[in-house]
Amino acid sequence: MTASFTSTSPSLQNDQHSSSSSSNGQVTIHPKRTAASSPSATEQQPPKTPADLEKERWQEAHRIACEGNHKFYTDPKTGYSVMTELLHRDREYCCGNACRHCPYEYQNVNVSPEVKRANIERGKQARKERVAREGKRIWAEDTQQSDSD
Repeated sequence: MTASFTSTSPSLQNDQHSSSSSSNGQVTIHPKRTAASSPSATEQQPPKTPADLEKERWQEAHRIACEGNHKFYTDPKTGYSVMTELLHRDREYCCGNACRHCPYEYQNVNVSPEVKRANIERGKQARKERVAREGKRIWAEDTQQSDSD
């Protein structure tokens, strides 16, 4: 028995094609659909809103600042200085101001003022003890990264 092959693609590469058999013994090679070549790939993702684009910009600015070991970066939209996660981790407590990059899951946000003050005092005391032990300041000389692009 001989099988004939019908190809719908000029070049055959094993990882880019699938095959199917018909009842008459013929095997047809079909190109595999990838997410990029699928017509529904663009339909499934809604267009990005201006808020999404803005978030991507500050996330990228934050990533670059953290890679450079900077404690602040400049928000691309407002021009304000924003503290990176590195600075928050050095501070060792949540300040309760709902900071953008808070690694402490906003533990002092939406709590009573008494609880917030107690948590902050406890955090400040722990930080003072660490600074006394290690001898370095939390609010480092890296006050702001320059935007000389």
